[in-house]
Amino acid sequence: MALNLEPVYREIFQKFATRKKFVIKSVENNRLTVEQNEEICGQKEPRIFEFKSPREFEEFVRQENQFELDIVNQLQGNQMPYR
Repeated sequence: MALNLEPVYREIFQKFATRKKFVIKSVENNRLTVEQNEEICGQKEPRIFEFKSPREFEEFVRQENQFELDIVNQLQGNQMPYR
């Protein structure tokens, strides 16, 4: 019997704190498919991510949020990463 993990995935999805645009594409057989809408030089370049468990998705959200936080901290600080 498959559990209905959609509410769990949606709760984790609400924790995104990034400027990247993510959309839940589908939840089928407890697998989550997330699409990142990315625009490069005016061309839409969607990236698809698949997750097999809520734990795996939560780790992805944590990493994306940390990446965003690192960028914000670099921009606010006096030290530029390319010096």
